[in-house]
Amino acid sequence: MTEEHAVHWSVQDGIATVTLHRPQVRNALDDASWAALRTALTEFGEQRIRALVLTGGDRFFSAGGDVSSMADPGDRLTGAAERLQRAHGVFSLLSTAEFPVIAAVERYAIGVAWGLVLACDLVVAAEDAFFQAPFALRGLVADGATAWALPRAAGRHRAMRYLLLGERMPAREAFEFGLVTELAEPGTATTVANGFATRLAEGPRESNALTKSLVRQGGSVPPEAFLEAERLAVALAGHGRDSAEGRAAFLDKREPDFT
Repeated sequence: MTEEHAVHWSVQDGIATVTLHRPQVRNALDDASWAALRTALTEFGEQRIRALVLTGGDRFFSAGGDVSSMADPGDRLTGAAERLQRAHGVFSLLSTAEFPVIAAVERYAIGVAWGLVLACDLVVAAEDAFFQAPFALRGLVADGATAWALPRAAGRHRAMRYLLLGERMPAREAFEFGLVTELAEPGTATTVANGFATRLAEGPRESNALTKSLVRQGGSVPPEAFLEAERLAVALAGHGRDSAEGRAAFLDKREPDFT
């Protein structure tokens, strides 16, 4: 177990677990939290991690940004942007990581914490959990890329309900919109996420990384550019170790061993 500030992480059997651990402030994220997340993800990028579980534990995921740690707006004009840039660095590492990332959400993920969840590849949420982007209620602009992700999943006008009115989105509704992969019994989100991680760790590492890359490009490039990227990804996967094992297993009529 490694600990940096109030973010804990560990690696076992190719599966990394990152736990937000500031229960006294409901896992609110301060600058040191973002720095610790960045350190962990950078370390994992240098190892052969096959899957990662991001969790806040069995009580809650996160109440969002730690307001008490934020500088007064009058202290420095660019202070808020600099703080958000640190969060964006973590989002980028999650998005570009070659291994799948699974978020496990209990109770709630609020504000920038919702953005952190949206940056993950799969999301397991407790049935009684909710998500919220209450920025407008505080005279602020939505951050954490929520204004990018919500319209794409729920449609522009429905997304505005959550972005402008700051209403809560129950986990079941998030599931229906495609923002949650799996609903879980309260208190079991991390366990269910670990089940996904185990399955992913036994799967093809190289082709999963290429699939993540294609999905990441899919929403930002024209169809012609995507098809070109797809041809390259398919060609690379076809010459990789995972593909060779998949073909051999098919011919031998056995389950593939990608580990």
